[in-house]
Amino acid sequence: MSTRLLLSSLVAAAAVLSLTPVHAANVAGLTSNGYAENFDAMGTSGTTAPLGWSVFVGDSGSHTTWLTSITANGSDSVASMVAASSGLTATSSPSGTKITGFNAAYSSTNTADRVLATSPTSVTGAALQLTLSNDTGVAVTELVLSYDTRRFSTVSTVEELPGYQLFYSLDGSSWTNVSALNPSIAEVPNSIGVTTVSDAHITLSSAVAAGASVYLRWVDDNGKPTSPDQIIGLNNVSVSAVLPAVPEPQSLALAMAGLGVLGLVRRAKRHA
Repeated sequence: MSTRLLLSSLVAAAAVLSLTPVHAANVAGLTSNGYAENFDAMGTSGTTAPLGWSVFVGDSGSHTTWLTSITANGSDSVASMVAASSGLTATSSPSGTKITGFNAAYSSTNTADRVLATSPTSVTGAALQLTLSNDTGVAVTELVLSYDTRRFSTVSTVEELPGYQLFYSLDGSSWTNVSALNPSIAEVPNSIGVTTVSDAHITLSSAVAAGASVYLRWVDDNGKPTSPDQIIGLNNVSVSAVLPAVPEPQSLALAMAGLGVLGLVRRAKRHA
């Protein structure tokens, strides 16, 4: 290979690398094509959540504190939760309590389909956090989410706060509840099954700049009426960003033609 060709190849490789986002540890990318995770890559024995995902716990959401709502910030809140200190428990049939979460099979007859699941203890709630880097190349102010809540167990008493409540953060410290997605017992009943949220639009409090991160937490409280709580999990999560509209080719061509005509008119006026 000639020196000139080698240099050209190195320059091309450097250009490709410069376009590849560099993320902090355990951050997934949200591109213009969106983000999707079905958790199946964890396999039947994996103890680590996929890239971007973490389990959070802490002295928050005991069975006597989050009675009617989940506190977003301050003490005993979503903001005061900390990352779990140990890995997931891989199982085909989750049961009991597990503060660090489950890598659970969708069912005992469908073990290849995996679910990231929670089962809080009596002293704390649990949360599943997704950290996404905005790799769309533009600032983002609106997200569209879809996800399944898999209900693994039946409980005899109605849960205080059924299912997951979703919170987002733009700095990883201050959290905002997406109240429109707080489920009711009718939407997430205390029985085995699946609840689906489809194409839910979330308008963020401020824009997420290109390259910055946005944090999403699905929070599972520890309910007072029953012990253990209903075991639930996330599956088939997708996130997309609402991007600025790009002019269609025909519209762009018409605009360019209009500019050309305007230029001719101005030139004719100058000659006149």
